[in-house]
Amino acid sequence: MSTPDLRRRLKAYWAEYDRVKAQRRQILEAAREDDEARFEFFCDHGYPPPLILPPEPEFPPECEGMTCGAKAKSSGAPCKSTQVFRNGRCKFHGGPSTGPKSDEGKLSALGNLRQFTEPYRGTDKS
Repeated sequence: MSTPDLRRRLKAYWAEYDRVKAQRRQILEAAREDDEARFEFFCDHGYPPPLILPPEPEFPPECEGMTCGAKAKSSGAPCKSTQVFRNGRCKFHGGPSTGPKSDEGKLSALGNLRQFTEPYRGTDKS
């Protein structure tokens, strides 16, 4: 299977995973809202009512051990890292976060940067 097909399959897996995760969250929230009815069921039957959650999708076996594949600028050789993230790239080629997106996050990051820009206030050694 070609690399673009593997990346498409990986992307489809994560989209399905997110959809199922959202469904599970909705079912669990609805169960929390029906606490009184669940308690009555427990009192009547002696066990809690079953929660039927959709199964998580199975990770595509052909994507196991998939390499990053990003090309180096200097040599053109593909990256051989097998620790790929959701987008199919390793941590060096776009896998983890690219930084804060919201204004609050950007201000927070700027505040974290400022704490290290003050000059060193050590004791004089003279």
